[in-house]
Amino acid sequence: MSLVKPTTSIVGVGDITTISIMRGRKTETRVKLGPNMVHAFITHPDGSITDLGISYNLLTNGGRDLLAAAFGAAGINNGTNVATGTSATSLTDTGEAWGTDAYKGWTVIAEETTNTPVFGNIGSNTGTVLTIDAWRNADDSAGTTPGSTANYSIYPTCRPRYMGLTTNASAANAANTTLTGEITTNGLDRQLATYAHTGGTATFTLQKAYSVTGTETAIHRMGLFTASNTTAAGIMVFETVLNQDATVGNGDTLTVTDTVTLSG
Repeated sequence: MSLVKPTTSIVGVGDITTISIMRGRKTETRVKLGPNMVHAFITHPDGSITDLGISYNLLTNGGRDLLAAAFGAAGINNGTNVATGTSATSLTDTGEAWGTDAYKGWTVIAEETTNTPVFGNIGSNTGTVLTIDAWRNADDSAGTTPGSTANYSIYPTCRPRYMGLTTNASAANAANTTLTGEITTNGLDRQLATYAHTGGTATFTLQKAYSVTGTETAIHRMGLFTASNTTAAGIMVFETVLNQDATVGNGDTLTVTDTVTLSG
């Protein structure tokens, strides 16, 4: 008996996205994503708080594609899956002929007998080189660069865990792939958000409390990315215009909480 390969479709209506996994004409799984609330507030050195209110995420086109892959695509095995070179921010396999950026936003895991397996968030790829943000251990601590002949696997994932900010006053747009003018100074650079989820509930949160070290005026938008830096930027999955622009100074703490909703 032959099996029908599953397919994935994503349909967005307003601030709710429906992800369907189908086999033939039968829908096997349907998940709704959203609406996703974003709450921001500033804690000042004197203990006072400026509440910036609640806004909502926009799922980008790149985010839609990545979600479809994460729900329906298989990992990549195009041969021996043995590297021919590595660096602190790359893995090379000269025997491959990957499509350019086919695995942008995915995760590569590399291992060898002498080191603990490590993972990297893929920011881009050529036909033979995966560019990553960094090598990390499973707990997100800094990992050791794998050897130049490490075994590796590439997996479809959608983990937009890194939060970036910008003062650029443009509107959010599903076609955006970056945050124009993303902030890289004053303690407001792109950083790993803290994940939290209560078992059996339909939401999880990604939160970052930025410790501000200098003045930044009118922070307007937030983005959630799959990679930790702007060099290997990965994919911006969600983009949000804050309910109220944030102006912060040295000693302030800007806390941004993104609540993502999932339901069947």
